[in-house]
Amino acid sequence: MTIAGLVGMAESIHDAEHWDLGVGSSRDTRNAFWARVVGCAHFGHPRYNLIPDPQWHLKSAGGGRPQSDDVVVSMPSRAYWDCIAGVGAVGYRFLATSHPEPLPAEQEVFPPPVPEGASPGAPPVPPQPPPAPPADMVAVLAKLEELLTLVDTVVDEQAAQRAIVSEALDQATQARAWAHDCRRTLANGLGIEGGVAIPYLGTGRISGVAKG
Repeated sequence: MTIAGLVGMAESIHDAEHWDLGVGSSRDTRNAFWARVVGCAHFGHPRYNLIPDPQWHLKSAGGGRPQSDDVVVSMPSRAYWDCIAGVGAVGYRFLATSHPEPLPAEQEVFPPPVPEGASPGAPPVPPQPPPAPPADMVAVLAKLEELLTLVDTVVDEQAAQRAIVSEALDQATQARAWAHDCRRTLANGLGIEGGVAIPYLGTGRISGVAKG
């Protein structure tokens, strides 16, 4: 619970239960109200706060002096806030005012009493790991893993074969283009003289003289 949430809850309790914290109130009444508010934050309450948050504490000035009637302390940091502006006077309002330094060591901090009607909701259920598969499924899963490995092997082999076929097709395409060039050259009556040879596919040579 944030400090804003605590102050909002305090105002809800005040309005729902018709508390008077103004000039007509006593210090004991204001202390009782504030102990109830911090108790609902600390221990939880079925109406006001379903999730307990034990960081929130009350404080006194120390030396046997009474509990503060509007200060809440977050432990263990000892950060603290005044939460009711003008408490005990006309026009009081719920407003959190923080302090830059932690509460001094001489100030006593203590948990609130359990508030009347406290019945915190069930704590959140932690996430559970997925259940183990039944014993007969273990063998099935092992077979599936084996099958997946086999399929992956076949896919890899097919990819390698496709690469070989693709390379052969490229060579065949180049040979066909070379043959078309040769036929066009011979058809145009261009001779091959002086033992000049025409290479094909880099593996053989054609030589000779053609008469036009």
